[in-house]
Amino acid sequence: MNKNIERIVFLFFLVLVLVSCSGPKPVLSENKIHTVTIKEIVHDTVFKIQKDSSLYEALLECQNGKVVFKNVTQAEPGRSLKSPKVRLENNKLNVDCELKKQKLYAYWKSKQVRDIQVRTINTTKFINYLTFWQKVQIWLGRIFLILLLYYCVRFAIKLKKTI
Repeated sequence: MNKNIERIVFLFFLVLVLVSCSGPKPVLSENKIHTVTIKEIVHDTVFKIQKDSSLYEALLECQNGKVVFKNVTQAEPGRSLKSPKVRLENNKLNVDCELKKQKLYAYWKSKQVRDIQVRTINTTKFINYLTFWQKVQIWLGRIFLILLLYYCVRFAIKLKKTI
């Protein structure tokens, strides 16, 4: 009888160890993707300014050994130029009258920043958790089955001895 009790206790602990493993815990995994894209574009352009001129005509004459203006016959301003400035000093003529073709070059930079953040969280959810009372009922049922099995084996052994 002592051996039978030892076997029953051993079987009880064996069943207890096999069934007492905990279930899987919820798995939480997180994937992060962070992308920053910077696109720099250089723009440029050329401004063209057409040739422009102005006109100044005058008659000159000599008086006392010096050149002087006698009569201005024509003075025309240009598109962007005023009438020319004419100076006569010490028999030296100074005229500002023509604007040559010009090109202006301009450039500027523009930046396009694109920030993409993707965050994925995967969670395994367990929906049907057992309550404490349901767990107690399961354990009591297991104990009852073990006791029932024990008494069935014992009854079978007694029945076999009597036959």
